[in-house]
Order: sequence, then structure tokens, then C-alpha cells
Amino acid sequence: MKSKLLVTLVVLAVCLSLVGLVACDGGLSELVSNTMSGNENNTVNGSTTDESTSVAEAVTDTTVTAEETTEVFEIATEDGEYVQEGAVYTITKAGTYSLSGALEGQILVEASEDDEVVLELNGVTITYGEDSPIKVIEADKVEISAKKGTENVIKDTRSVKTVDTDAQGEGAIYAKCDLKLKGNGVLVVTAGYNNGIHTTKDLSIKNLSLKVTAVNNAIKGNDSVTVESGTVVAISTKGDGIKTENTDANKNGEVRGDVTITGGSVAVYAAGDGIQAAHNFEISAAGEEAPSLTIYTGSYSGYTASNASTTSYKGVKVQNELNILAGEVTIHSYDDGLHADYGTTFEAGGKGQGTINISGGTVTLAVYSPTTMTMGGMAGPGFGGRGGGWSNQQSVKGADGIHADYQLNISGGVVNVDSAYEGLEGNLINISGGTTTVAANDDGINACSGVSTPLITVSGGYLDVTVSPSGDMDGIDSNGSYVQTGGVVITRGPNNQNMAALDVDERGSATISGGTLVVLGYANVKTSGSVRTYSLSLHAAGSHSITVDGVTYTFKNASAYGKTTVYSSVGVTA
Repeated sequence: MKSKLLVTLVVLAVCLSLVGLVACDGGLSELVSNTMSGNENNTVNGSTTDESTSVAEAVTDTTVTAEETTEVFEIATEDGEYVQEGAVYTITKAGTYSLSGALEGQILVEASEDDEVVLELNGVTITYGEDSPIKVIEADKVEISAKKGTENVIKDTRSVKTVDTDAQGEGAIYAKCDLKLKGNGVLVVTAGYNNGIHTTKDLSIKNLSLKVTAVNNAIKGNDSVTVESGTVVAISTKGDGIKTENTDANKNGEVRGDVTITGGSVAVYAAGDGIQAAHNFEISAAGEEAPSLTIYTGSYSGYTASNASTTSYKGVKVQNELNILAGEVTIHSYDDGLHADYGTTFEAGGKGQGTINISGGTVTLAVYSPTTMTMGGMAGPGFGGRGGGWSNQQSVKGADGIHADYQLNISGGVVNVDSAYEGLEGNLINISGGTTTVAANDDGINACSGVSTPLITVSGGYLDVTVSPSGDMDGIDSNGSYVQTGGVVITRGPNNQNMAALDVDERGSATISGGTLVVLGYANVKTSGSVRTYSLSLHAAGSHSITVDGVTYTFKNASAYGKTTVYSSVGVTA
């Protein structure tokens, strides 16, 4: 349901009551959060926004630091060649080059198209204000390795980019070839001109302790970005955290533009999108230790500049498919937490599928979402930090926890949508496994119009949905039909035919032929097969337990709901 004036006024009043409580790094960031978590004993605890209102401060990072060196600069090689002209060292041949000491100048690579160049950083500080401090014009591959026990700093001190020019490198480290960053040392990159690390080809990161701060995109690989291991901190004060651009085909005929994380720890602080993939995003575990990804966008990032003018503040945004197979994903965003577009035409041919698949790991999303608009960088009168008037810097209507233009598939893992306008939204929503908890200001789950007739299907897993017991919203809302054949679903909402715990289109239906459906509020459900209807008392405020086929689930209602109706194909007791 989309008429939200009453709830808007309530949320605005709550926001205004919090004015002055916290001021941080350019303004007050507020989050009406709703924490829900599961455990290994099949116990799920839920609370609503009425109970867990909190103020969230902007967050900064101190995990990766490096001291600048004052030693005399040295470049050494046994198998390469270079020429020096003033403060510019031009590498002309494949080989390994060791860099140490302080250089007010540039390392320029102009080798042949088949050459592989290795830059070993052995405690080096390179500062340059005329072009990229490290710039690769020609080579097949370049590897930059921060050696173990060393601290290395690259500083691009140019003024902020205002016009496009081919004469200037686009990042503090800029390459027109495949670029690999590795090593067991520390590398800190600061970029005042445009991007932090930017290659026009593939970019990979392994083992390194890397921190990149940039005025625009922190880390950009036009063809791809891959993080294999290490600690990566990507900070953008006015742009996106990690980004790809190209969607043509590689030599194997695959569409370029993927962002992939298979290990390590990645933290992103971005004025705009945390991760923006031109094609796919995937996080999985290549080794024994699963990766972690933490993202703060908009004013959740303590680094966002007051004059940032981006218009999208999503956690992870893709043009095709978003896959979470393993790891810990935590997102605090001022726009959709996870988002997949449908219909983007790729240079290689074909169109974006708008699909999100979650099969493992733990995903926790907190999306700041007043019922009509998301306020970001600047806040309203009296909120502190960024001047009067409502912001047009970050105004996003209906920020969702997870939004797939076409299909959202949850088959495993743990998904916690702690706060959002709508919790889960897609044209087709399929839940077949995992533990999913959702708290939302509007619909908890919404199957919207799109490529196909809207449909929500539940065949397995555990799903717990919380919305207010009063107002113009639904716990589960399908603009088509709802079909359940398995799993355990608890859904809350108003006790009304128009605003309900479970609502479907007048041309659709809500049917259950297997599993267990617990409705706290109103729903018009059709049953079939062995499904029985139970009248239990689970709708009062407070903690409740329900045993389904011998397994006990515990949940909590912060508010009282109208009534309880349980539909189940197995035995249920309370």
C-alpha cells in the first residue's frame, strides 16, 4: 500500500524529538532500527520500531594506517630498465622494481604491450600534484606489492577534477592494463583529484592491508574488481566505494563488469553507492575463512562531504545478478540495501536480469527510511551540521532492504532486515530455505508488478515479518498471488481486509498446501491437502513460543495484533 501520510507525520515527529541528541561528522544520522536475529536453537527474537528506536552516528575507520617515510628515495632493479627525468621515473621494460623512501614525483610505466612489471613497495611515500603518482600507460600486467612489515603511502595532491582530459591519470594509481595489488604490507592511497585506484582493465587485491580515500570512486576496475583476501577499506567522499563500468565480452565471451569477493575483510564508506557493479556481484568463500563485507552509505559514512551531489546511496547495486553464497554482509544505507536492475542492455548483448540470490552467509541490513523520503547528507532544520532546509542531496522514496526488479530467491543463510521502507521487494519472490526476519515501515514483503504476474512462493525456511498493527501497510503483500507449500511463516499486520498481515490482489489468491503459516492480523487464506486451521493466542504484545512438528520457535511482538490464525500441514501447539 502506498498512501502513507499518517505514518509519515508520526515518523517525522519521532525524528524531530531526537534533534540535538547526536551530532557527528557533518550532521545527525538517525536510524529507526528494528533488530531481529536467529540462533542455532531455532529461536527467533523480534522487535518492532516502536520498541527499538535509536540514533545511529556516522561511522569512520581506523583499521589501516601508515606513516609517511622521510628516507631518501631509491629505485632498484636487476632485470628492468628505467630513465629518470627530474622527479619522473619512467619504467620502459618488464622486470621487478624495488621502491623505497620519499618521492615528490611520479612512477610512470611505458613498457611494451607484452611486458609484465612488478613494483615492490619497501616503505615508500610517493606524492605528486601534476598527474597520477603511479601511472601505467603501456604494459600487459602490472603488479604492485607492499612487502611484509612495510608501510607505504601514495598521495595524489591535484585539485579536484573539473573537466575530462586524456592527459591526466584518473586515479592516484592509474593503469591501462590488468592491475594486481598484493603483499603482506600496508598501502594507504589518498586521491584528491578523482578516483583512488583505477584501472581500465581487471583489478585484483590479495593479502594486502589497503586503505583508499578518494574524492570520487575509491576503487574502480572498468572490467572487474576482485578481492581475494586481506583487509580493504574503501572510502569515497563524493562518489561510490567500489565500481565497475564495462559490459562488453571478455576473451571467453563472458560479460565484463563483475565485482567479486572471495575472502578477506572489506569495509566501504561511500557518499553514493557502496558497491556498483555494471554486471554481477558475488560474495563467496574460496578458502576456509569466509569473507566479511561492511558498507556505510550517505550520512552513515563519517567521510561523506557536505557538498556531495550523488543521487543513489545503495549498499550494493548491480545491473544483472547479485549472489550471496557465504560471508558476513552488513549494510547501513540511505537507499536500498541490495538492489538489482532489470533490462539494462549490455555492450556484449543481452539484458540485465534483475535477480538477487541468497543461499548462504549472514546478511544484516539497516535502511534509513521515513515513510515517504530518505534524508541523507543534509538534514532538516535544526538537525545540525549542514544548514537549514530539507536536503535534496539524498532524497530516496521508498528505500527497500532488498529490491530485485525481477526475481528474489532466498534458499539459505540468515537474512535480517532490521529497518526499511519495504523489507523485501521483487516481481517474483521465492523463499525455499534459510532464516529471514523483516521489519518495515511499509510492506514487509511486496511482490510488485514487472516482467511476470507478481507472485510470492514459500517452500521452505523460516520467515518472520513485522509491520505496524495499524496504518496503510501489509505484512506480506502480493500484487498477484501468494503460494505456500512448506516452511514456517509468521506475518503481522493490521486486522483489516485492505491493510492486512497477508494481502493479495483481488484477481489473485493466498493459498497454502504445506508448511505452517501464522497470521497475526487479517488474511484471507485458502487451504488444501492436509492443512488444518488453528485458533491460537499469539497476537498479544510480548514473547511467544510455538512448536511446529516438534521444533520450537520463539518470537516477540512489540505491539498487540488483532487475532491469531494458524494454517499448518503438521502439528502446531503454543
